[in-house]
Amino acid sequence: MSATTKNNYKATFILDLRESEEDSAKVLADLNELLKSIGGEPSDSEDLGMREFARAADRRFTQAHYVEIYFDGEGELPATLKEKLKLDKRINRIFIEAL
Repeated sequence: MSATTKNNYKATFILDLRESEEDSAKVLADLNELLKSIGGEPSDSEDLGMREFARAADRRFTQAHYVEIYFDGEGELPATLKEKLKLDKRINRIFIEAL
């Protein structure tokens, strides 16, 4: 039997809260719970606040709220996370990098 290896990841989420009643703290808590439910182990999270886009694709959406989550998990966890969040209207972009 081979031991499963855990990788370290950093995920950055760009939130689109224009049509949502929720704040960034609630979305961050939901993301941490989702990571736990799919087998990830969140270790640290940070709210980076509002930031302007360098190039805005939509004239009406020129800035957004950024949050970061550091987590450990299996190799297929980033793909699973992206698949689970594909239809979530509160998430505009997801960047996941291995550390």
